[in-house]
Parts: sequence; structure tokens; C-alpha cells
Amino acid sequence: MKAKINKVIIEIQQGDIYAVDVEGLVHSTTPNLPIPPALGEPAGESLEEETKLIGWCDIGAAVVTNAGNMHFKKIIHTVGPKWGEVSARGKLAKATWESLWSAEDEKLKSVTLPAISTGVAGYPVENCARTMLEQIIDFTFEPVKSVRHIIVCVETEPEFDAFQTEFQRQLQSLKDNGEGKVYV
Repeated sequence: MKAKINKVIIEIQQGDIYAVDVEGLVHSTTPNLPIPPALGEPAGESLEEETKLIGWCDIGAAVVTNAGNMHFKKIIHTVGPKWGEVSARGKLAKATWESLWSAEDEKLKSVTLPAISTGVAGYPVENCARTMLEQIIDFTFEPVKSVRHIIVCVETEPEFDAFQTEFQRQLQSLKDNGEGKVYV
């Protein structure tokens, strides 16, 4: 499912996030910035070396590295909260927002994000979808100059269903309230 809100296309996809054809990849990680084999092997040693030099990223923040041997121009590493943490929703919102502005600062035209903090961090998918999509949609109302395509790419059918349902709900709310220019 996709829609254009203001000047930005937002799309929900299911599949392998590393295969999405965009300029920027958001990598959901932990504060010490480990690189999983699925990312590290295709990117090469330079990615791990670069994250080791950075060393740390606070929860709710984002840092940018090159993408090594991968087809992306940049990788945006963001640290989402664990479910049950104090201010978890606010931290997830900040991680999403910081990732999007990092893409804008790097002058990337397109970026893909995972369902940040779901899985090992235990964040409920429906809550994640609501929070992330609110931030993504709010981002389209900002004076964005570069980012024109945002893809949320999730792995599983339940994640896809949750994000799609929430996206439809938020699009309907925008239409009902007459906010922004929405094209589905």
C-alpha cells in the first residue's frame, strides 16, 4: 500500500529490507551499534569499523554511516526502546523522527525503515505502527527538500497487516480533517 502525502510518497511493504531499492537504510540497533551478519557480510568490514569509531548511540537517537559494499548510499543506525521502558513511546517516536531527519540531512531521496523495536525489544507491533506512522506522516508536513519516498518494510504478515491497517486509519483521519494533500 502506498499514498502520497504532501510531497512525500509513503509505502508499506513486506519483505527483505536489505533488498529495497532506496538510497538510505534505517538499521534498528542497540546503543553499542552491533552489526548483524545479515548486514555486515554484504556491507563489508568498513561498516563495522565505522560503527566502532562512532562507538555509541543513545536511545531515541540516530547516527549515519556509509553503506560499505551495499547498494545504499547511507545507513542510518537508530536505537529504539525496549517495551516497558520509561517513556518508550516517546523514545520510539524520537528514533523515527531522528532517522527521517538524518535522511534529509544527508540529502537522500528515499529511505526504508523497519518496524523499530519490535522483535527482540518486545515492542507491540500495533503500537509501533501507530507511533512510527504518526511521525512519518508529521514529517511530510515539514519543509522537506530531499526525502520524497519513505518505505516501511516489515518481515512478517502480522507486521504488514498491522502497519497497513494503521496507515489506512491515519490516511482516513487526514482526509476527514482536510489536513495536507493526500493521494492514495
